[in-house]
Amino acid sequence: MSIPEQRSDATTAMAPADWSIDRAAQYYNLSGWGAGFFSVNEKGHVVVHPMGQPGPVIDLMDVVEDIRERNIGFPCVVRFQDVLRARVKQINEAFGKAIAEMSYGARYYGVFPVKVNQMREVVEEILDAGAPYHYGLEAGSKGELLVVLGMNADPEALTICNGYKDEEFLRLALLGRKLGRKVIVVIEKLSELPHLLRLADELGVEPMIGLRSKLTTRGTGKWEGSSGDFAKFGLTVPELIHAVRILKEARKEHCAKLLHFHVGSQLTEIRVVKDAVNEGARVYAKLRKMGLPIEYFDVGGGLGVDYVGTHSNGYTSSVNYTMDEYVGDIVYNVQRVCMNEGVPEPHIVSESGRAVTAHHSCIIMNVFGQIEIGSVEEIAQASIPQPNEPKVVREMREIVASMTPRNRAEAYHDAAAKKEEALQMFKLGILGLEERAVVESLFWKLVRGIADLNRGKKRLPRETKDLGDKIADQYMANFSLFQSAPDHWAFDQLFPIVPVHRMGEAPTRDTTIVDITCDSDGKIDRFIEGDGVDETLSLHALRPGEPYYLGMFMTGAYQDIMGDMHNLFGRVNEIHVFVDDEDPEDFYIEEVIPGDTIEKVLSRVQYEPADLFRRVKTALDQKVKEGAIRPKEGVSLQDFYESVMKGYTYLGGV
Repeated sequence: MSIPEQRSDATTAMAPADWSIDRAAQYYNLSGWGAGFFSVNEKGHVVVHPMGQPGPVIDLMDVVEDIRERNIGFPCVVRFQDVLRARVKQINEAFGKAIAEMSYGARYYGVFPVKVNQMREVVEEILDAGAPYHYGLEAGSKGELLVVLGMNADPEALTICNGYKDEEFLRLALLGRKLGRKVIVVIEKLSELPHLLRLADELGVEPMIGLRSKLTTRGTGKWEGSSGDFAKFGLTVPELIHAVRILKEARKEHCAKLLHFHVGSQLTEIRVVKDAVNEGARVYAKLRKMGLPIEYFDVGGGLGVDYVGTHSNGYTSSVNYTMDEYVGDIVYNVQRVCMNEGVPEPHIVSESGRAVTAHHSCIIMNVFGQIEIGSVEEIAQASIPQPNEPKVVREMREIVASMTPRNRAEAYHDAAAKKEEALQMFKLGILGLEERAVVESLFWKLVRGIADLNRGKKRLPRETKDLGDKIADQYMANFSLFQSAPDHWAFDQLFPIVPVHRMGEAPTRDTTIVDITCDSDGKIDRFIEGDGVDETLSLHALRPGEPYYLGMFMTGAYQDIMGDMHNLFGRVNEIHVFVDDEDPEDFYIEEVIPGDTIEKVLSRVQYEPADLFRRVKTALDQKVKEGAIRPKEGVSLQDFYESVMKGYTYLGGV
């Protein structure tokens, strides 16, 4: 699809005179959500600082050009594996620093919950970066445990087994114990404990047992329902007491190695972290006094990332604390309770997945067109009066012509009523299609005029204050929201969206973004803007024949594995980018993972590509026999059908 010419009277989203690269960085809030990994260079390009600032720099547009030269195709997931490694290092060193400063009597053992991103390349990088810290893995299903048993070979690192477990799951965990690994089975429901003890005795191995406590403390944000008295997982206080009794009766209390709790993913408030750790530490202390030699205190997940960059709890996609504050509060409060209770300080375990993976991945998409409400051509044509126009058209012209800053609300009411009147006349056959089109174009002319008057004003009539958002352009981007950012569709998770180039130019179009699926939900109409959230995003005017690229950032947690195949758009192309050790301003692409072909996607939904090809070929052969298609054309059409079948599921050549 070709990019249409831009309106000469384009609504100015940003005043060009006030624009600068620094202003661009502020408007798109790169410093707020980027955690030091992203900024804008003097060319107006988004750059990546894979190891934080200062340090090596990668120009994202250079990566885009490399993608184009390799004919990889957009959309494309770009993984900055050095960012992943940096985040692993940050969280381990944050705990190490806090433990040393407070003279805490044990150490930190982190684990990565593979459910956050099970991709092999992600897990491998995390384990490699975490090796100096004996960083482990967490599994919540048999499939994940099979992966973890194969990948986590460090005898000092932990393997935490969460989730509901059947006999096969428990046997797999005990297989890990046979291998000499520190595999801890966390008891989520009481009935799992006797089964585990029986199987361990049958296999002749000592289990490492964790008990998950169902804390009363509730989390905050979108996942607060995963904690509290009515949470899905964990043992109540009476059940914990029963578990202690079961262990003692079996003379296996020495196998109790870990206490675990979890108050929700993406915790927005540090207060909740403090409350949960205090409650959990008291439970730990009481269990120690009851004779369980627990060594590990697992605070679960919850360490949030600031997608919005406001550093507040005003948005569920933001947080009001830093990683250092989170870590410091955990270490301090565990130490304080242990000192008060007179029990040993346990090793601290956390299962931070989102905080480790979110920043390392982004998706680059090309914008291939736009949808305007009331284009300049339509308005210009409607603005020319015609002889013998119906009364409703003349009256709409009068409303538009008489609109002033003082009467804009009244003019809007009158115009909306006149537009509805024209619609009713059209339904009754009184008004023609052309006349109805003129009325609607004049209505949008008035709406655009009001939006211009409203821009920058704080006190506005309620009926007109949202008109600018309603008439925003829809930029058509080559991606599927359901595949690449399902959390935005499912529960309005915010992801930073930024043009990766042209940052030195003022963005002049208020926009929303629509994807290429045939679904009205395939749109983004909530954006991170400055220090808040808005229903539109200011982007640059599209130029005919010139590509325009957007990046959706912080997609490394959950999005890869939760994406679906709506409209049979499959997995996207993917590249892995590393800093060039010999040139800190250069990079290399270590691996290219092709996205799904159409035939691969069809096979997943039980269509056999060869059978589909045979059916189409038979139909074409019949048309050739009938003389409706020439034989040479028939062969060409067969080849075309087959080539599309083997191609990328997304748009190409746009």
